[in-house]
Amino acid sequence: MIKARTTSSPMAFAAAAAALVVILSAWGADATIESTCRDAKARDGRVDVAFCTRQFLAYRGAAEADAWGLARAGALIGINLCDDAIFDLTHGKIYPKPSKNAEEAMGGCVKAYDKVGLAFAEASDELRSRRYADAKQEMGRVAAVLQRCDAGLAKAGVASPLPRYSADTSQTAIITIAITSLIK
Repeated sequence: MIKARTTSSPMAFAAAAAALVVILSAWGADATIESTCRDAKARDGRVDVAFCTRQFLAYRGAAEADAWGLARAGALIGINLCDDAIFDLTHGKIYPKPSKNAEEAMGGCVKAYDKVGLAFAEASDELRSRRYADAKQEMGRVAAVLQRCDAGLAKAGVASPLPRYSADTSQTAIITIAITSLIK
């Protein structure tokens, strides 16, 4: 019969303590992001807490960020969403192939997403300079520009080929404005 050792080495204790710190800090990051998203929801009832939490948990560096850092990350997420939409619109990722009317309307959407991406970039610059009212004003333009894109597609008799981008980009602007409002 093999007898188990009842003493543990200092290295095993140190490894267990390090693992516990990693686990607790990861939980704390989730809690910080989720609590900030809940606080943003309290500011603006349109904030989707689950979407907010997922977006920031997937964004590198957001787990360590405070409200200011999360607002900046939100603006950068908005830029990425716009870049993805433009890529899909301009590189044949829309199926079935659009008609000539639809192509013209989609060209208008490319311009709209470019404008929205620029608004998020301007908002990021304003946040970096701590001009929060100006940042919120920039992000406040997002919904109207995206609505013009969707309206242009509807006028051409085409359903929006990117409904998810429109919804996610608008929600990102709402979240980022609400988080910006939390900054003291």
